Amino acid sequence: MRSIFRTQLIIVGLFIFSIVNAQNLKLGELFNEGAVLQRNAKVSVWGTADPSTGVSVSIQGKQFQSKSDKTGKWTVDLSALKEGGPYQMSVTSTNESIKLKEIYVGEVWLAGGQSNMAFMLENSDNGKEEIAQAANPNIRFIMVPYKAYEGDKNRGDMNWRTATTENVKNMSAVAYYFAKDLQAKLKVPVGVICCYKGGSGAETWMSRESLLKNPLIAPIVENYESNYAKLGREKYLELLTNYENALKVFRDSVKAGNKTMKSPKEPMGEQNYNRPYGLYNTMLKRVIPYSLKGAIWYQGEHNSPRAVQYRTLFPAMIEQWRTDFNNPNLPFLFVQLPGYANADGANRPIWPEQRESQLLTWKNVKNTGMAVTIELGNKTNIHPTNKEPVGKRLAAIAFNTVYGFDIPYSGPVYKSVEFKGNQAVLSFDFVYGGLKVDGELQGFTICGADKNFVSAKAQIKGNQIVVYAEGVTNPVAVRYGWANWTEANLRNTADFPASPFRTDDFPLLTEGVKSTKF
Repeated sequence: MRSIFRTQLIIVGLFIFSIVNAQNLKLGELFNEGAVLQRNAKVSVWGTADPSTGVSVSIQGKQFQSKSDKTGKWTVDLSALKEGGPYQMSVTSTNESIKLKEIYVGEVWLAGGQSNMAFMLENSDNGKEEIAQAANPNIRFIMVPYKAYEGDKNRGDMNWRTATTENVKNMSAVAYYFAKDLQAKLKVPVGVICCYKGGSGAETWMSRESLLKNPLIAPIVENYESNYAKLGREKYLELLTNYENALKVFRDSVKAGNKTMKSPKEPMGEQNYNRPYGLYNTMLKRVIPYSLKGAIWYQGEHNSPRAVQYRTLFPAMIEQWRTDFNNPNLPFLFVQLPGYANADGANRPIWPEQRESQLLTWKNVKNTGMAVTIELGNKTNIHPTNKEPVGKRLAAIAFNTVYGFDIPYSGPVYKSVEFKGNQAVLSFDFVYGGLKVDGELQGFTICGADKNFVSAKAQIKGNQIVVYAEGVTNPVAVRYGWANWTEANLRNTADFPASPFRTDDFPLLTEGVKSTKF
């Protein structure tokens, strides 16, 4: 009897041990049913296992191997995966295995930025109709849950979903239309990692180390940390409690129909998502180093008061992402800010300065592309609802510069100016079949040596534009679309709008602004 009981104990013990032991082999949280892996590239798969244990990953009849380190972390690099799916993927280590039945291989893009990237499909123009018709299981997405700080509440899962009627309403409208065009043309599965947050600055998507590397952007960190140190954690938490109470009052007031009450301002500190390097640590790190084809980005509104600094900050962020995702040539496609009249409380024209910083990033940083959206803005709403052409313009850039299709992808870009008497003659790149306009050309200003810009007349002459104004006999500079809100309407025959520009190098309003006042 005793031996039977002992045998039963041993069996139960082995069963319990096997359950505990089975928990040691784990995949990173992005690797779950329905995931899309990048085709024809080195694909990193990672997770944890027993320390110093061999791990193998099998997919498409191939086996790839590695070994966990002393802490149990492991990475296996897959290669030469062919598009299609669903495929089975098995991960095994000593006496343990994980099997995924539904893995796809195709094109993987990360969608990042602030509220105009986060703008949901259901709220966009014709969004409800698009949702009702969404039936393509080869468009897949995963939402990185918003997390303001370590220890913040969980706001969702990290599961892959199909961009079909039952799932897609909360997906980024821009990312959806981008992926839809890619899938239709490339005929492979397309996966989008949605990692964005409304109101976020570029600096919150970077590491502290990267920000401190460059003296032009290091003050962002230095100012934040010195101010927080002076305030003290105890005082900050007190201010935070006051803010949360005031926010509840505000929300209740709005629900009651009060439209005049202003939203309280959150104090800057360790729980504010917009602190430097905040969302980098709580959101972006969760997807690094998932293998990507490229990134699309719609952001810049938050950084416009420091537009000149953005010339350095934005390229530095792109460089860091390329390092983090193990791809120094990672295509990075972004949206130039549209028109918006209320871009600055003091009505200063700072958005054209931000647009110029974005244009300079495209010109100076390799493997980038910029979608001009100047005419797609809303004069009084920072969130224009017409998102489909934004996604399509990003897709056109990808088709030409990433996938090698010979199609137009940009509007006219200022190249040079020649002053002849009282006229300025402008030349452009990306003219394609020619320049065009509906009605009269608008958005041009011109100045003489006094630097006093006045509204100008403009005419298309072949592939050039002649600009002049009464009273300006010796012009020295021309600007186009140089306002927060503009009626600028120059296009090319491929129907892409021209980027706003200036021919001068006069001092700008945002020069020398290196950090936000808290």
